[in-house]
Amino acid sequence: MAETRLDPGRQQFVERILAQLRSRYPSWEFREHEQGFGVTALKDHARVAISLTTLHQAVQREGAVVPQEILRFVQAVAPRLSSAEAGEGGLADAPQPDTIVWCVRTRKVINRYPRAQELLTREMAAGLTAFVAEALPGEIMRGVSRDEAARGGLSPEALLEAADRNTAVRLQGWRELLAAPPTHGRWLFTQDSLFSSSLLLVPEFLQAAAARGRGSALLLAPDRGVVVVGLDEGENAPQMRHIGRRLYGRATSPLCPQLLASDGQSVFLHPSETVPRRPWAGWRQVLGLRER
Repeated sequence: MAETRLDPGRQQFVERILAQLRSRYPSWEFREHEQGFGVTALKDHARVAISLTTLHQAVQREGAVVPQEILRFVQAVAPRLSSAEAGEGGLADAPQPDTIVWCVRTRKVINRYPRAQELLTREMAAGLTAFVAEALPGEIMRGVSRDEAARGGLSPEALLEAADRNTAVRLQGWRELLAAPPTHGRWLFTQDSLFSSSLLLVPEFLQAAAARGRGSALLLAPDRGVVVVGLDEGENAPQMRHIGRRLYGRATSPLCPQLLASDGQSVFLHPSETVPRRPWAGWRQVLGLRER
């Protein structure tokens, strides 16, 4: 059997959370997961799995107030325990608050989802749309509907707040990368194969990227696991457009071939993408074809 014991630091963290949960909810039994980083709550017929990954990342952020982060997390467990204890149907599908993140896809792709109209979404530039999803073990994610969130005791407002917070925590590795000198004038972010493109929804990231470009930054999101940031100066825009189309053509999960930009507040289509294309009539003239 494979070794599943946590490293000492995480093991100590689990024990701290177990103590907090047991103190706040004495009628429940809390155990460490046999596999994975989390705990399990048990009471009569009820069973609730609680992941600790996002909380652990949150308390490690610079400036994080650890007791407040843990208190918020422990308090957020209450609705899930109440729903489980009441035996509400479909609880197994209820999302865990600390696993909820933004996922970016094209509107065309999202419209193919059977439950597309039930998802909470946020429209973005270049035909992109972000939707609230649950990050599951094994590089899997699934969209979260309003009904599923309600079964877990989450209102739409709480769902959006959790998506904003957890996305920022999950992708916080951008800080170190963006602080380093750029390679050929560009920074490449591939921290998360499913959600790196969700950096486009992290305000602090957009502000920092624009600051590196003295007020404006070039952006690419050719794959949902890839974001490229470039300085908006000189010949960078044409080069970035070319790079974006090449990466898009090779993408595992293609997202957007177009060049984007940010002023630190929002993401929009770069002006160079709005230049009219040469009409097909031009190609007919080159090839010596006549209009019918």
